[in-house]
Amino acid sequence: MQEDREQEVRGEEQGQGAAGLREAWGVPLVAVHCARCGEAHLVPEGAILPLCPACFQGPVTPQPTALREEPPEQALPYRVSQSQLAGMLERWIRGLWFRPAELKGAVLAQRVRRYLLPLWLVDGRVAAAWRADVGFNYQAVSYQDRYGEGRGWSSQEVQERRVRWEPRVGRLERAYENLAAPALDDHRALMGRLGEYNLGERTGYSPQAAAGSAVRVPTLAPEAAWPGAQAAFVRAAQEECRQAAGAEHIRDFTLEAQYSDLNWTLLLLPAYVTWYREGERVWPVLVNGQSGRVNGARLASTRKANVTSLILGAVGLLLFLLGGLLALAGAALAPVAALGGVLLVVGLLLAVVAPLPAIGVWAFNRRATAGMA
Repeated sequence: MQEDREQEVRGEEQGQGAAGLREAWGVPLVAVHCARCGEAHLVPEGAILPLCPACFQGPVTPQPTALREEPPEQALPYRVSQSQLAGMLERWIRGLWFRPAELKGAVLAQRVRRYLLPLWLVDGRVAAAWRADVGFNYQAVSYQDRYGEGRGWSSQEVQERRVRWEPRVGRLERAYENLAAPALDDHRALMGRLGEYNLGERTGYSPQAAAGSAVRVPTLAPEAAWPGAQAAFVRAAQEECRQAAGAEHIRDFTLEAQYSDLNWTLLLLPAYVTWYREGERVWPVLVNGQSGRVNGARLASTRKANVTSLILGAVGLLLFLLGGLLALAGAALAPVAALGGVLLVVGLLLAVVAPLPAIGVWAFNRRATAGMA
């Protein structure tokens, strides 16, 4: 009875959560949680999602998640349509030897899912005292002695670009808008894979932006994301101080600042995610939905390489044995002995070459997965 009551309560919570998401986001979404990586997503109601879109290693189950009541305020539109993905993915795979059976543009495009990643945009006012060294380029003239045949020694003028550094201090009072701050713990790693986005193309959020998409739930609330936002304020102030000084360079920049009128906006970045299986593991492939950049581990098929090595080795062994028999049988007949010698050499060469496909694919896959968990 107690277990039945707990299941009933969990069902009511999930139903209330889905209703709240539908009201806030304008589309039917449910929250799911990955048992392996711990990431939470919003996915369309009724969507079949056997694996987590973040790690592709663990199953997902419906589970309420901490999420602010408001929907995202802005979204970047997709510039790459799903109809373009098959050709783009096929070009990304092109040139790969021993390609796995599932690593094909058409197969990857068939499995693709729209994937939206959150990013904070922060507005605020900064009142600060700053200090830095600013650098100015200048040309310095020097002379070098060179020896040339027939001309002897000669002195040549050489112009070098140097930097003159000067200390600067000042005060700054500015309002900054739409500075990017991470909303995910692994934001830097994801951007390293997807590349940069042009945030100037953002539009207001509409339910169509999230329809049919898996949406990554932010893991950093504004309070937790503040160090990233503060770093963005410092970078913006540093560039403005460099420009104000009329300098080409700036270093050792320090800012003693007070921040006010902070406003946080949640932006959704467009991406696609798909996958293929090689060996005992599923490997995800990410595509930047704005620029079309493709990123993932391009793995060769270990099984195909091993089979090729075994076939080469078997053929080499057969030729070696046949060559040996002909050499022995043709001891009194020179042409037969010569043929046996050729077969012996060919068989030996094949035996030497046979391990190369297996070893080469092992080394290639090791490089391709370096740094991946």
